[in-house]
Amino acid sequence: MVDWKYNPENYNEDGHELIPAGDYRVRIDEAAEKVSQSGKDMIRLKLKVNGYNTPVWFYVVFDSSNEEARKRTDQRLGSIYDSFGIKRGNLNTYDWEGKIGGARLKNRTDANGDMRTEVHYFLSRKKTDILPAFMDEKPKAEKQPEESYGNFGFETSRTTEATDDSEVPF
Repeated sequence: MVDWKYNPENYNEDGHELIPAGDYRVRIDEAAEKVSQSGKDMIRLKLKVNGYNTPVWFYVVFDSSNEEARKRTDQRLGSIYDSFGIKRGNLNTYDWEGKIGGARLKNRTDANGDMRTEVHYFLSRKKTDILPAFMDEKPKAEKQPEESYGNFGFETSRTTEATDDSEVPF
């Protein structure tokens, strides 16, 4: 059985804290390759906002349905590359995690009538550099794939064979 003493003072019935609109340093805590509801490839970012515990999500949908959509996707990617110091064209999401950049956040009412904090846009490196330092830094997790294929960095795994049966523990 779990040993825990519940403190109702720690419960927030509204769920997440609303972050005031403004410019903040943000860290990419997770960058995951997903498929959108419309079936398009996308990258979902989970961002940690300096000084807040509420995560903010951002999505880059790879839409090549027309020239305008393609430009919009490239604009989103370019702003991420610039703000977080990621090499342009790098779609290996493992390289993105742990990077710190800047974002202008805004609040809006979602389809359910709830107020949500979201990224309005990412700040340029020049504008990010004048923001207060990120105070909740944690080292980037060491999860480097041995190989990646295609432009989404899909990971493959390799197994190593013991050269001597005496090295096998069972």
